Amino acid sequence: MFDTEVYLDRLGYTGPRTATPETLRQLHHRHLTTIPYDNTKFAPAGGELPANIAEVDLDATFDKIVRDGHGGICFELNPLFRRLLGELGFETRIISAGVRQEDGTFSPDLSHLFTGVVVGDDVWLADVGFSGPSYLDPLRLDAQVQHQYGCRYKVVEQQGWQTLHRRSRTGPWRAVYRFSPEGRSVGDWHGFAERMREYTDGTVLANAVIRARSSADGHLLLVGKRLLSVADGHEKVTALVEPADFDRALATILDGGR
Repeated sequence: MFDTEVYLDRLGYTGPRTATPETLRQLHHRHLTTIPYDNTKFAPAGGELPANIAEVDLDATFDKIVRDGHGGICFELNPLFRRLLGELGFETRIISAGVRQEDGTFSPDLSHLFTGVVVGDDVWLADVGFSGPSYLDPLRLDAQVQHQYGCRYKVVEQQGWQTLHRRSRTGPWRAVYRFSPEGRSVGDWHGFAERMREYTDGTVLANAVIRARSSADGHLLLVGKRLLSVADGHEKVTALVEPADFDRALATILDGGR
């Protein structure tokens, strides 16, 4: 069952509980460095997606991820985080997005879910459920370039969408995902699971095992046996051929290497 105190203890957070940008920043960063992304435990044993992939049992998800220490995907991690923020007095909204693919196209809208957080006159983008690499701290929704941990981010209006772009020290600007900042409701995902299944069956990520975790200044993303590491904006891609190297990277992502 959802428990704010247990959640904060899991994150190791002992700071202020006021609904401020700094509180949001600390919680967001701690969440990403504490709880991994793991797409292997979302669907039930039969492998079928639920009819509405956004309609999760928050109490059961809390027990699986916070109490039992497993990872999750955006449809688990971000609703949990949104509930936590709500318990602390933040005003939040559900935002959906289409994620940029390797060929430059975007996955269908609704294929990713994250959180908009309203503090005063500002809207902040909070996403603790993206495999990444993305942003470690929340981003203010405006046109300014924002810097964090060696990377730059900007939100650009393109063809009626707000598109988040990211640039590391070693690469060009690259779109992450596109979205509309207006709030969604969980019911908007009704019937989407089948469309998402049909889409992913035609992509290179179909049936791919994806795990990820942020570090203090970067990110680790493991897709199959291909590891993308980011540290202070420097990116490196490694093929983990040796079983020991794979096991070490997997342990670091799933349990912090403990």
